Amino acid sequence: MTATPGVKLLFAATMGVAGFLLFQVQPMLAKYILPWFGGAATTWIVCMLFFQVALLAGYAYAYALTRPISVPAQALAQIALLAIVLLLLPITPSESWKPADAGDPTWRIVTLLAVTVGGPYLVLATTSPLVTRWFAALDPEANPSRLFAVSNFGSFLGLLSYPFAFEGVLTTRTQTIAWSFAFVAYAALFALCALTVWRARRALSGGKPDAAPAPPGGMDWRRPAQWILLSALASILLLATTNQITQWSAVIPFLWIAPLALYLLSFVLSFGRQRGGDVRFYAFAFLILAGVVLAAGRPDTPTRFVSDFLLHVATLFAGCMVCHVAVVRLQPPPSRLPAFYLALSVGGAIGGLLVALVAPLVFSDYREFPLILAAVALLSAAILWRERLASSFRWLAPAGALAALAFMIGGGTALRRELGTESDVVDRARNFYGVVTVLRDRMDDPEEASLVMRQAGVDQGSQYVAPARRMEPSCAFNEESGLGKALRNAARRRADPDAPLRIGVIGLGAGMVAGLGRPGDVMRYYELNPAVLDLVNKHFTFTRDSKARIETVLGDGRLSLERELKAQGSEKFDILVVNAFRGASPPMHLMTQEAFDIYLAHLAPNGILAVNFELDTFEIAPLHRGLAKRFDIGVRWLETADSEEGCDDGVSWALYTRDAAFWDAPEIRASISPWRDNSESTLLWTDASSNLLSIVNWRGPQGD
Repeated sequence: MTATPGVKLLFAATMGVAGFLLFQVQPMLAKYILPWFGGAATTWIVCMLFFQVALLAGYAYAYALTRPISVPAQALAQIALLAIVLLLLPITPSESWKPADAGDPTWRIVTLLAVTVGGPYLVLATTSPLVTRWFAALDPEANPSRLFAVSNFGSFLGLLSYPFAFEGVLTTRTQTIAWSFAFVAYAALFALCALTVWRARRALSGGKPDAAPAPPGGMDWRRPAQWILLSALASILLLATTNQITQWSAVIPFLWIAPLALYLLSFVLSFGRQRGGDVRFYAFAFLILAGVVLAAGRPDTPTRFVSDFLLHVATLFAGCMVCHVAVVRLQPPPSRLPAFYLALSVGGAIGGLLVALVAPLVFSDYREFPLILAAVALLSAAILWRERLASSFRWLAPAGALAALAFMIGGGTALRRELGTESDVVDRARNFYGVVTVLRDRMDDPEEASLVMRQAGVDQGSQYVAPARRMEPSCAFNEESGLGKALRNAARRRADPDAPLRIGVIGLGAGMVAGLGRPGDVMRYYELNPAVLDLVNKHFTFTRDSKARIETVLGDGRLSLERELKAQGSEKFDILVVNAFRGASPPMHLMTQEAFDIYLAHLAPNGILAVNFELDTFEIAPLHRGLAKRFDIGVRWLETADSEEGCDDGVSWALYTRDAAFWDAPEIRASISPWRDNSESTLLWTDASSNLLSIVNWRGPQGD
């Protein structure tokens, strides 16, 4: 039996649409729920884990379905399953899933996704193994692995179209509804495939179960183990690379999508060719690129970030090609494709489990990234060594040796850099929200020696070791900073210099703001990461020794304020400090119109909202002006001069208030700085529409 062109087109279209929906829903839902979980980069990794496990469940179901019943019966079973799943649409998440505490939300995210999209995703996941097997039954002479390449190409398009065609045009809620309608279209295509198989039931082995004869001697268990291992290596490389990239910048869908798209492209190229291509080139390229990645270290400017991002994704692509070309060369005959696809999904799920669940328990830092680079480098070197025996190119052996040497040099450079800083580490903690480290700094100078809290390579605050300077905050948080002047000139303090203030602070850091507290003040901290609070209590004394009464609420600051507003009304803060932007991965959901609705609702009538941001990488002056215009509130910029002694952290303050007298206070009027972008442009973010690229400071530090 030979499939007609129309049948081939139908099956290819079904595979392509399934792939498109499988991978477009991943960034869509991850972005939808990202603000609910503090904007943490790990939200994407946990989402990836869920989708990999769901893919495995779909493949396992398909594999189990192909064993006991005939192909026509499989088709009828799938039509029944489709009818049930259609009742679960749409896939819009309920806000009841927002967390109420700061505990590890991993299983909450997994459960949320299972309830919201689990059924439709499971059906989509069965498409590749079932449709390729059905197509092989209809046309034994055709190559069904080409359909797998079509599916991955559809996935590739689904990912790329999300940031460029859907994210900026539709709100997140509308996206989920549109996806649900698209799933209905997929269901119609899949049902047509099933009906085609049902109509050809007499030609398909007389309705006998779809059991392929075992090869002579049985199937070697080592072959499935190799499928799983190679797939797991590629999966770990994908997730570890994404983790590494999102430590440098904000968590935005494009930074998730680009690595995943290249991962899928490696599937397309590998499975779209009979032997997957020349693996030697990719092995050679990976060794060199991985060596450069290890030697490069952390980027510190926007331009360097772009170059390092491109370097990392190029390394990822080369490594995935090494793994996937190798697995294609181990591909079994069509009769065993369900087992093959199941093994690939097992490997992918193992990779997700290792990075999302095991690595945070085993490693106190992101050690999985250099380790997976070393593992794929070992595989690449082994491939080059094996291929040199079968190659007519005499240059392959010396070139491979040079590439391996380049990797070892890069690895050695990274190891020396790590050992050079490890001796300064006092304490380190890793959890869902990232890695937080406490380090010693300038310990050779008793007056300047300090403990520094660092996250994602960026200082989150420090405290002097000398007893006489213990309660002296750094220059961006001292009495002469924009924040210090705001506290001194608040409406209640202008009327009475000794008047107590009610102060809210989103973001604990090392607790430096507490150093500005006065007797009678009440300072309420909102901290997302429990590890930060633990390290502050162990190593820093600002909150313990503050003259103010310190209260701490664990949980995302915005969500905590939102819950308090609903439960007990406004806190009526005299000053609300938003101090959660000093990391390399700033939470964008704290600078949207909806976030400011909450902040301003908590301010006293003449209250002050004080916001800081990392200026060397981002230029948010248009965003400040846009928010001020939207809420009809005054905003001014008070810059902390880097030239000030001991002040090199670049943290300045944007102050918002409707208190006209505050702007007329002589100290404030003399401290107002011009906006760094020297323009009057405005920008407004919402929860449904925000773009980090709109505020990147491409001029670099100091606006040079």
